[in-house]
Amino acid sequence: MILSDIPLKHHELAMREAINVAAANPAYPFGAVITHGRTGQLMASGVNASGSNPTFHGEMVCINNYVQQHGNSGWGDLVLYTTGEPCPMCMSALTWAGMGGVVYASSIASITRAGIRQINLSAQSVIDAAPFHKPELVGGVLESECDALFMHRKRV
Repeated sequence: MILSDIPLKHHELAMREAINVAAANPAYPFGAVITHGRTGQLMASGVNASGSNPTFHGEMVCINNYVQQHGNSGWGDLVLYTTGEPCPMCMSALTWAGMGGVVYASSIASITRAGIRQINLSAQSVIDAAPFHKPELVGGVLESECDALFMHRKRV
């Protein structure tokens, strides 16, 4: 998978879908979608549900939804789009799965500035530490929109 081969317009459309999904949790607007890299078909979505389980970040919910709908295969052909840079737990899961690519909007630093606690370890650092599959990573797609989403979130 080569993320640069996917037109920016397609990255933006998928990220807008992740933003739409994120609206389901106005306090923690971490939304994620998985698309097929070649066709752009939406394969799964997920929103942060860490209020019910601390591991249910948007990416983890999305991964679980994909497996429920499509089984545990085909990861290399898929791209996950997420409103926030994946935390170390989520990026590790995406690496273990063999995800073809990961595209995020807001950085860990921006999310932290919005008042949401984060582990200060970049998604790229997790990928670099993996001695096996290394998903492609692109950040900053619709970054200003997602930065505003986190900054103006409902405070709990």
